[in-house]
Amino acid sequence: MIWWHRGRPAEHPSSSRSLIGTQPYDIITFPEPQTVCIAPEWSADARRLLNARNVDMNFRSLQCFVILAEELNFSRAAERLHIAQPALSQQIRLLEDRLGTQLVDRARRPLRLTEAGHYFCTEARQLLGSWEQASLGAHEIGIGRRGWLSIGFTRSAMYSILPPALKAFHHAYPQVELKLFELLTEEQADALRDMRIHVGIGRQPVAIPGCTSYPLLREHIVVALAPDHPLAAHKKVRVDELADTPLILYPKHHNAQFKRTVQSLYRDAGVTPFVAHQAYEIQTAIALVAAGLGVTFVGESVARHGRTDVVFRHLSGPGAWSTLAATFRTIDDSPHLHAFLGCLPAPLGDAAL
Repeated sequence: MIWWHRGRPAEHPSSSRSLIGTQPYDIITFPEPQTVCIAPEWSADARRLLNARNVDMNFRSLQCFVILAEELNFSRAAERLHIAQPALSQQIRLLEDRLGTQLVDRARRPLRLTEAGHYFCTEARQLLGSWEQASLGAHEIGIGRRGWLSIGFTRSAMYSILPPALKAFHHAYPQVELKLFELLTEEQADALRDMRIHVGIGRQPVAIPGCTSYPLLREHIVVALAPDHPLAAHKKVRVDELADTPLILYPKHHNAQFKRTVQSLYRDAGVTPFVAHQAYEIQTAIALVAAGLGVTFVGESVARHGRTDVVFRHLSGPGAWSTLAATFRTIDDSPHLHAFLGCLPAPLGDAAL
């Protein structure tokens, strides 16, 4: 039985007690099985300390034994541990009692470990190392220095804001694993709801219940033309001038945000697009343009990384814009997420959803 009392040990006539604690709490040990008696008036601190007793004593005992195994001398080991020699002797005896075997041969000078002691010392070092590693890892994850961050992105984000943000984040948090998933904006919404990604970088701020979304970049939409297309000689192109030109539409997803934006450009111009082909990827669509199979539309950032066998021209008239936005779960307090958001461009205005 163990009796705890603030300031001094509790009295018990049948106890065979040995003091191993320090003020303001004293610990009195009795033969197993152990029981703990707590007076109602004792402080919450005493109760918290009591709840942690087993873990603290076990790891402290391991530390004491490992240091003793290194020094093979109780006095030097106690000095390294900053405790009195009798307290160290008591810790080792308690540990041996719990294990039911002798770890130290005290009859010899200098001290020697028993065969069980050698084995236990090796295992104890590994346990203490694992504990230290786990403690450090938990701390670093808690402050955002370690762990992982899952990012969903559209291909166009890789031509503009995403590479510098990834570079800055990796430089500041090299121990954090980045998991990147190329997803359409609509697929990012599903991934956020399913908690498969922390943040999505896609087209337009999107309204998703429980999520925050805000614009990061607004860029011109440009048209990609084959160099020999009649409109390639123009500085700007009107959408209605493309009415009879085959359109290569992407992404192929039926409800893709950028696809809807392009369709709205034709609708606003009062013409119906002649959709000749649909592509899943930007580069596939541009390759089809280079082959002379039609025209396609891309963000201006894509044009800056364009091909020599395709020309890009700005569109005239209003509405020829596209927006990249960041979307994340509002209640997500991950330090990795918020550190990454800080690496992205500042939100545009007060347009958060």
